[in-house]
Amino acid sequence: MSSLIAYFAQRSFLARIITIMVLLLGVASLYTLKLQEYPDVAFETVEIETLYPGATAQDIELNITNPIEKELRSVQGINYFSSQSTDGMSFIEAELLPGEDAARALRDIQQAIDRVSNLPADITNPPVVTQKQTSSFEVLTFGVSLANSEQVHSDLLQQYAYQLEKKVNALSGVSSVSMSGYNEREFWVEIDPTKISRYQLTFDEVGQAINQRNLSQSGGVVESWVSEQKIVTMTQVHSAEDIANIVIKSLPNGSVIRVSDVASVEDTFAKATQMGVINGQEAVLFSVTNSASSDIIATVNSIKALVEKEQAQYSDQYQFQYGLNLADDMNDKFSIVSTNGGIGLVLVLAVLSLILKRQVAFWVSVSIPFCILGVMFILPMVGLNLDSITLAALLLVIGIIVDDSVIVAESIYQEKEKGKSALEAAITGTQKVIKPIIASLTTTALVFIPMFFMPGTMGKVLIVIPITVISALLFSLAECTFTLPAHLASALNTKEKDNQQTQKDRFEGIISAYKKMLTFSLQYKKSVIASALVISALSTSMVMALKLDIFPSEAAKYVEIYTEVKPGTPLEKIRDVHNDIEQAIAALPDNERVSYNMTYSSPVSTGLLILTSYELRDRTADQIIAQLNEKVANNDHGVFVKFSVDAGGPPPGEPIEMRVLGGTTDERNLAVTAVSDWLNQQSGISGVTNNEALKDPQLSIVPQYEWLAKYNLTVSDLATTLRLAFEGDSVTSTWLGDQEVDIRVILKDEYRDIKRLATTKIFTPDGVQVPLSRLAKVENIEAPRLIKHYNAEREVTVTAQITDDTLNSVALSEKMLTELQGHYSSNVTLDVGGEAESTNETMSGFVLAFPAAMIAIYFVLAVMFNSLIQPLLVMAVIPFAVVAALMALVVHMQALSMFALIGVLGMTGVVVNNSLVLINRINEIRAEGKDTLEAVIEASASRLRPILLTSITTVVGLLPLAYGLGGTDVFMGPMSLTLGYGLLFSLPIVLFVIPSLYALCFGRTKRK
Repeated sequence: MSSLIAYFAQRSFLARIITIMVLLLGVASLYTLKLQEYPDVAFETVEIETLYPGATAQDIELNITNPIEKELRSVQGINYFSSQSTDGMSFIEAELLPGEDAARALRDIQQAIDRVSNLPADITNPPVVTQKQTSSFEVLTFGVSLANSEQVHSDLLQQYAYQLEKKVNALSGVSSVSMSGYNEREFWVEIDPTKISRYQLTFDEVGQAINQRNLSQSGGVVESWVSEQKIVTMTQVHSAEDIANIVIKSLPNGSVIRVSDVASVEDTFAKATQMGVINGQEAVLFSVTNSASSDIIATVNSIKALVEKEQAQYSDQYQFQYGLNLADDMNDKFSIVSTNGGIGLVLVLAVLSLILKRQVAFWVSVSIPFCILGVMFILPMVGLNLDSITLAALLLVIGIIVDDSVIVAESIYQEKEKGKSALEAAITGTQKVIKPIIASLTTTALVFIPMFFMPGTMGKVLIVIPITVISALLFSLAECTFTLPAHLASALNTKEKDNQQTQKDRFEGIISAYKKMLTFSLQYKKSVIASALVISALSTSMVMALKLDIFPSEAAKYVEIYTEVKPGTPLEKIRDVHNDIEQAIAALPDNERVSYNMTYSSPVSTGLLILTSYELRDRTADQIIAQLNEKVANNDHGVFVKFSVDAGGPPPGEPIEMRVLGGTTDERNLAVTAVSDWLNQQSGISGVTNNEALKDPQLSIVPQYEWLAKYNLTVSDLATTLRLAFEGDSVTSTWLGDQEVDIRVILKDEYRDIKRLATTKIFTPDGVQVPLSRLAKVENIEAPRLIKHYNAEREVTVTAQITDDTLNSVALSEKMLTELQGHYSSNVTLDVGGEAESTNETMSGFVLAFPAAMIAIYFVLAVMFNSLIQPLLVMAVIPFAVVAALMALVVHMQALSMFALIGVLGMTGVVVNNSLVLINRINEIRAEGKDTLEAVIEASASRLRPILLTSITTVVGLLPLAYGLGGTDVFMGPMSLTLGYGLLFSLPIVLFVIPSLYALCFGRTKRK
């Protein structure tokens, strides 16, 4: 290593070429890196979705969810699976075991689904198996509404939305487009029951006639002596008139019965189940997702260019408004990082210039872009892109990078002050500190390596942090070894300026004052250590009161809206009952609200309120939600409203969520009542409900089996008749250009009433007409709208919202489990879910990662010092520094978040570095024959300037982001706060407590 350092130190031109190459390659990589919100990783969950329009939740559970879950039990590699059966859809989510081969598991699950043979015969689409990725989330939403509803009919808006969706889907970078408030085009064949009875036809005969008439089929090839010709049977229908003219039956007298004789045919749209609203206007809402390999900003810009072109062309007909725009978020994030990073870099350079020579300060500051751009060059090579997590990691290593460069520069500068030539000083100074620098870089890497093994999807997302940090550390080592000594050898070869001597004298005064204070502290070393322990213990008691909030919502800008109305409320009245809610949102000031959109359906509606950036408004998202809750709490229409903050990261679930599993219906209901009552008795809790509290009014058809048997009919015949009457039956489809259009057979509107339907005649196989009322009775019932399972067991989920910021979801859930023991049947299991579960999973990774890192650091230091005690002295700074970092959160009244913890990890690497270099220097001086006390004082004084420099430069570099001088970021703000203040508050520990500990442990040992 020594010869390598000497080789490069003598070649300053080569060092400059290497530096320029790294900078240029990094800048070039910036143009190839894709900008994303999160790293592109696949979730460790597989989703199975099955659509069955018109079916009730109970029907879905019995006929779809249960058969699929039965097959899933045989699949290896599944940790657990949960399901939701709701009207018209079965949704099953299976979480894979950690480390499971996702491709194989996905294949096994698909094969299990294919084995399910008893699904309803009239399901048009089979179950869809998918594995979501972080890139599958929407990046842009916009709405298209009518510019003037009096001039343009809404059917034209539906047709235009279809054409626009094709144009958006064709754009580069677009993965998928979904539309809310859009209805597919359909041909409706509305049957008149009186006419069909007159001609003695059945509903099935009408459907079969249409199906058989709509045909396109090849008939082979006809060969002759001179040519070949293909035979094609093409009888597809292309219009309502074609369907109306279809022949159903030929009568004995030679006349024929056509569809038009028993039904009217209309070219229309499917029955509306959703209504889209954006900023108060009814619209078709477009949600666009970005493909995994595409740049978010480029994709969104191409969509906006298309929308602007459409707006210019159709400005008199349609109006376009934007909602969610992740490209703006990414631009803001990069602006925040670049602005704060620029401010921080200027401050770092100013601090370095005040203490070091300006030439030295310049080359030390060059280490920051050298390492950052070096990482930019590495990222594409390891399959990573630039995202918010990677940016946070780059910010984290800036302090570590400066730390190593300052130590090398200070060591070289001290050698130069001893009278050595610039080249000799560069070689000797680097050689003196390269061993502790390698050790410190190794220990820092060890802090982050356990993050490779964090569980769950969050672990996959955070894996970019250790990759980025370790890459930066390798570039930092290369810079300290190969380029910085050569740069400084050249820079220090110039004549000293007078003001540099003034700076030297000024800092020597600081060193002299520090020596006096340290000498006094060493005389009372036990008292110093005891005082530090007492202060740390008092601080720990304050830290223990920190609220745990993995993704803090203070600077969040997205508010999710969830509402429930009285079941059975028709869609056309849904928006009217939400009028108070829309007015409350629209009344928010312009400096707080960007836009909002709602997707109305019955009985559940959802929406998204987008707030301005945190620095532009006077209130947090939670304060805005509190005001909205006050305004809509007593709305006139009894609408249940829930506003929740989307603070980034994976969906954490409800603040309070308790799963009630197993047992009978009565036993589950008893447990649900116990949990709900307990929550209602707690202060600071609101919105207590459960998934089966929302009931749907239903008409239960009770078959009269004796009459069915008498007329040789089945329950299936009865169900088919009822389904056709109210939902209709899609008997076939045809293609009109590139659009597939279903043909739906349904009863006329006036007969879609249970009383009128009761008189409808059903034909038996023998041709006998039987009124429907004789074959079945109708009962009014209420049934759960949503039925949930957990590992194929029936589940009822009790949820609640936390309104008191001092409450903790984890502690509250644990308290509930303890106090409810014995208040429910032993056949029932209570299982914690939601925010508490996700928090415990994330924290379990940190709880395992941190001790593992500490053990690894200890053994590396033990090998370096050839001692079992000195590594403990180096690491003694860690608990003090951790408490100091967390105290920064206490002082600033912030919660303990995931990125705050990551900042603590990064800070650990820096403080260990300071402590390590200090103790290594003490050992060197003791090896020269000096007493322990003398060695401690001399070494501490010689390391004062690099310790102060590394700490102060890191702090001033991070403070702009911590306080949002150039913009506030919800992720990087807390991380900067813990990293910066952790270093600042731990300075007295490194400068006074560590020397006192060393003197206490080795003060009586004889000099060597």
